[in-house]
Amino acid sequence: MPSGVATAVRHALGWWVLGNTVGLYLSVLLLRPAWQFGELTYGRWLPVHLNVQLYGWTALPLVAWLIAIYEVDRSRVAAWGPVAVWAWTGALVMGVLHWLGGVTSGKIFLDWKGGALWAFIAALVFLWWVLLVAWRERAPGWNTTRKRATLVGLSGLALVPVSLAFAASPAVYPPIDRTTGGATGSSLLGSTLLVVGLMILLPRMAAVARSDGKNHRTIWIFFALSWVVFGVTEAIGGTHHDAHQIGSLVMLLPWVWWLPRDWAAFSWADGSRVWRWALFGWWGVLVVSGILMYQPGVLDRLKFTQGLVAHSHLAFAGFTTSFCALLLVLLTGRRVGGAASVMAWHLAVLAMIATLAVMGWREGANPSWMNALPLWRESGLVIRAHCGALMLAVSVLWWWERRTP
Repeated sequence: MPSGVATAVRHALGWWVLGNTVGLYLSVLLLRPAWQFGELTYGRWLPVHLNVQLYGWTALPLVAWLIAIYEVDRSRVAAWGPVAVWAWTGALVMGVLHWLGGVTSGKIFLDWKGGALWAFIAALVFLWWVLLVAWRERAPGWNTTRKRATLVGLSGLALVPVSLAFAASPAVYPPIDRTTGGATGSSLLGSTLLVVGLMILLPRMAAVARSDGKNHRTIWIFFALSWVVFGVTEAIGGTHHDAHQIGSLVMLLPWVWWLPRDWAAFSWADGSRVWRWALFGWWGVLVVSGILMYQPGVLDRLKFTQGLVAHSHLAFAGFTTSFCALLLVLLTGRRVGGAASVMAWHLAVLAMIATLAVMGWREGANPSWMNALPLWRESGLVIRAHCGALMLAVSVLWWWERRTP
């Protein structure tokens, strides 16, 4: 029977292919709206594209990492690891059917509602149970630090199902920037700090520390301080015109320099270098551009335009894909993509982001630009579709290469 890690990896790549397929279809619909089928409109396919990328391609490599950390495949519940992954995929399939049927909470990335919500919560609970049983069996052989850290991890994971049900409720909404209707700087800081935490943990769990004699405790102190800043500024609230909201987002800048420096103190597996370089390249652009876009005058011009779509692709297609590909290398010991396909992916992503950013900037200055200059608009959408086609081809290639353990 395939291991839980291998099953999660293959499912992640499968969902990635589906997410990219839907993304390409959406880009085609922008050029040919008449190609919609009945009630399966752009608005119903969009949450499928977004959620499949988040809960499929982004989340399942993390599920594989959890299965590896808790040594599920070496425990008496090894057979249940793949079952937990299939339960996750089954819940996601139910979610897709709900979203295509128009059943959604209406909250972006939290579209879970009704039966799909409870199916996903059940999958989360089942996965947690598998991890708990494996921990009780394997933990006695671990050192004290690992034993305590994984127990804390289990405690935190136990809150995820409840948190999801709470966050998906239409009656609950976080503080917003009332001038844009979007997230505050502090909310963006908090969500990004979750990613920073994963990036701090990854080398300590999946690489080998070098004996450089350096004390890395300060990175945890600054991480804790960042969360304090988040808590205070989130409680105060405000807009992108307020110094404390802009300042909270600026707290991310040190991580652009600090995380690569921290990772350099570890020895990494073969085949991971290209993805580490890509990850930190996209990470730096993501953070710096995010701070610049949040400034007064800039965000006001880019909100509700292709510019925010560009930044979303920077986050998911650029940074997140590099992070997930790195995880796959570390978990399986196998490279992800050859030099040509890796280069093709990043060039396609870069071209798409640049095109969308230019379109968004022009559109924000004068919304009529989209209608007054149809040649430029259509040219941008054609470039976007061609980039999407190349990205889909690369994802299919990588899935094909990983179709067997």
